[in-house]
Amino acid sequence: MKRDIKNSIVIVLIFVSGVTFGQKKHLDKGDEFFKKRMYIEAIEEYKIALEEKVVFSKYKMTKRIAETYKMLFDYESATNWYGKLAQFSDESEPKYIFDYAILLCNVEKYEEAKGKFKLYFDAIGKPEASNKYEEICDWAIQNKDKVNLVNVVKTNLETGGRSMGLDFYKDGVVYSKPESNDFSTKTVYYDLAYSKRSDTAVFDSSRVLPGELNNSFYEGTPSFTTNQSKLYYTGNATEVTKYRDKKVKRKGIQLSKEGLNILHVYESKKNGDSWTKGKSIGINSTDYDCVFPFITEDGNRLFFASNMPEGFGGFDLYYSEMEGDTAWGKPVNLGGAINSELDEMFPYVDSDTLYFSSKGNKGFGGADIFKSAIIDNSFSDPKNLGKPYNSSKDDFSFIINNKERFGYFSSNREGTHGYDNIYEFNIPELPDTIRGIAINKITESPIEGLLVKLYEVSDSGSQQIVNEFSTNDDGKVELILKKHVEYLVTFFHPGFDAQSFEIPAEERADIVAKFGLLLFFPIPKKNEIIKIDNIYFDYNKATIKESSFPALDVISEYLTKNSDIKVELSAHTDSRGSGSYNLRLSDKRAKSVVSHLIKSGISKSRLVGKGYGEKKLVNKCANNVECSDEEHQENRRVEMKV
Repeated sequence: MKRDIKNSIVIVLIFVSGVTFGQKKHLDKGDEFFKKRMYIEAIEEYKIALEEKVVFSKYKMTKRIAETYKMLFDYESATNWYGKLAQFSDESEPKYIFDYAILLCNVEKYEEAKGKFKLYFDAIGKPEASNKYEEICDWAIQNKDKVNLVNVVKTNLETGGRSMGLDFYKDGVVYSKPESNDFSTKTVYYDLAYSKRSDTAVFDSSRVLPGELNNSFYEGTPSFTTNQSKLYYTGNATEVTKYRDKKVKRKGIQLSKEGLNILHVYESKKNGDSWTKGKSIGINSTDYDCVFPFITEDGNRLFFASNMPEGFGGFDLYYSEMEGDTAWGKPVNLGGAINSELDEMFPYVDSDTLYFSSKGNKGFGGADIFKSAIIDNSFSDPKNLGKPYNSSKDDFSFIINNKERFGYFSSNREGTHGYDNIYEFNIPELPDTIRGIAINKITESPIEGLLVKLYEVSDSGSQQIVNEFSTNDDGKVELILKKHVEYLVTFFHPGFDAQSFEIPAEERADIVAKFGLLLFFPIPKKNEIIKIDNIYFDYNKATIKESSFPALDVISEYLTKNSDIKVELSAHTDSRGSGSYNLRLSDKRAKSVVSHLIKSGISKSRLVGKGYGEKKLVNKCANNVECSDEEHQENRRVEMKV
């Protein structure tokens, strides 16, 4: 009996050992696939290991599956598995709480994400650091329903689940084309291929770039020089598939210390119709990745991303300057205005604007596309491009043709499988908006009740009214004009001279300059009194201050325009001081105004200068009445009467 029990125990131990060994085998295979970045295969091995009856470590297996789904950019599945991981409260590591919070943003659960961020930073003893991520979540909540006027359409370029970047080339684009269509069940690799654009978001069948450029694994993120004779791109550092330490050291195989097949930036040159084998450039290292190159228009600066040490965290953006004809200088980090503790990727420069993707700046989740103004060697604070360029998933690899107002970017926003697609965007031509304020040119006050009519003018010269309105008491005028259309705008008011402007279909800068202040002279009316502001005299003198000359020039222009009228220029004082003194001073000041206008060319016979002293007060501020300085100021004035 004892022998039977003993044998049974041995059988059970052998069974358990066999299962554990089998599970360990699947775990090791999964780890090997993960190290090779073959995440689809890794996830299958991990799931088999987890489903075995005897579990090596359920927490560790759950962690591996969660991490692998994250690397596959399958954010829905990753969020689900990170949620399972969070249930292991005794074993859970703070890092995975942070990852879980990021993933919750990817599925637009921003309020829940705020709680996880707080939990993470409390756990690591930096509670104040959660404020930044709470602000990011609040920004996403506030902006998620705002959409720019941009048309975005998915192209027919099939990228096999992963989009590895693209660039304009000839009449289309060069992009990373999968070597196989079986990308849903296994990891596929990519070659750079050209496809001609035939219509909006539609491309002809692609063909791999000829020559020795493409290798066994990844080629992606192409960037061409201006003349398209040289190409920079990302590729694997080696084609070796067996990772044996001795062989790596002996043959100098380009693998990291951890055995990872790291990524380098390569340069290829066009030789006739073919492309030469890629050459690793001087910025690369076996200790870190260098990826996503962009070569500037002059060919002297190369932007790229790298996870090299002493950055801000994750992948940072760098640039390197060309030294001599072939060497690249020491990489320069773009600094804290651009880089965050998370990943910044896919730099692209158009004129003086840097576009890039970031996971650490204020966005909707995942990687969002940002832009920053380049000022010498510094960069302005990044601005999120907003929707529809960005989503809560990953949006990246932005390129633009500003002249034709279209471009491309990649995103995994569609579906729940994490697959990328290439999208084309078209920026509609926005109308010109011209704003101005209708102003009485003499009194400098806004004109209410000015009738504004806007006409479209056809090629034949016929006119059709498209807008009509009258100004309010603020005198504001706003005209919205289509591009490439000629307009006529007319202004009418019974008390002011009529005006009209022709607005050309193109080159509108001159006419736009006429707006801002729309100045109108009043139509002369007999005995109408016009108060003229901005005429000043030296204290207790009749000498006109130089600051008054612009206002006097306007009166001179008004009198020249209305050459058949005569006017009285009168000066007035407040009640302070003796009445006789005020009368004499005001009369001298009125005659000073007349003298100035005569010198500007107005006939003496058309002008009368008269001082009234304190005889015509406009308020209660007579002698012995207490008034403020502002109230007395109302009485110190120059007036013109036709």
